Amino acid sequence: MGEWTILERLLEAAVQQHSTMIGRILLTVVVIFRILIVAIVGETVYNDEQSMFVCNTLQPGCNQACYDRAFPISHIRYWVFQIIMVCCPSLCFITYSVHQSAKQKERRFSTVYLSLDRDHDSMKRDDSKKIKNTIVNGVLQNTENSNKEVEPDCLEVKDIPHSILRTTKSKMRRQEGISRFYIIQVVFRNALEIGFLVGQYFLYGFNVPAVYECDRYPCIKDVECYVSRPTEKTVFLVFMFAVSGVCVVFNLAELNHLGWRKIKAAVRGVQARRKSIYEIRNKDLPRMSMPNFGRTQSSDSAYV
Repeated sequence: MGEWTILERLLEAAVQQHSTMIGRILLTVVVIFRILIVAIVGETVYNDEQSMFVCNTLQPGCNQACYDRAFPISHIRYWVFQIIMVCCPSLCFITYSVHQSAKQKERRFSTVYLSLDRDHDSMKRDDSKKIKNTIVNGVLQNTENSNKEVEPDCLEVKDIPHSILRTTKSKMRRQEGISRFYIIQVVFRNALEIGFLVGQYFLYGFNVPAVYECDRYPCIKDVECYVSRPTEKTVFLVFMFAVSGVCVVFNLAELNHLGWRKIKAAVRGVQARRKSIYEIRNKDLPRMSMPNFGRTQSSDSAYV
């Protein structure tokens, strides 16, 4: 249970700052209706799954072979694997956002330290100018009193420091990158949800039969195998189908809320940027590599 608690905290950290309201509702669905139910109820229901799978034969190895045919992967293990894989895009988003925040803090601190160093150097220069003495007609004079202080003009327009502009641009780029990565992780998460939903249908269907007929080797003939708690497992299976369907609907609603144009731009953003850089290089290279040795307009006009 401790591992699930860590996963819940990580997901909450991912959702609190950057996700939409639909994403927060989806987190509640994932945490409550999946992690808690699989961790608490699932272990009790599927604890004796293989030991209580009994076939009406004494042939060695027949029970194990029929159980493998009936359940290629256990329900509970399939759902645990599904939860981990579906949460992977969110965990990648956490890593990316934390990395971008750390980079932003480093840039901010470096900008502050650089401005402090510049102020300190300017103060040193001003002090050295104040204490500078000159000799005029054999008399030692101090230039501190001779220099008149220039009053600052209140109407003077000061330039905005480049560091502030740089910080603002980097902050905007960081927000755009985080938003793009969030959209991409929602798309991948929805694709994983749909994939696991289809896989669950082809593996188990919507019903867990009470009696399973098996003719797999090493069984000598057709045997009947009995599944423990079939009704309870059927209810649990249908419930997990419903939860997966709700998650798919919420993911589609979140994508619709974010906007399909933004989604297309986020998915194709990297490719478009690479393509534009490639086109610019192809346009600039011929001009740089092939100089023009023809006659200029002035030389042509000279012969007229």
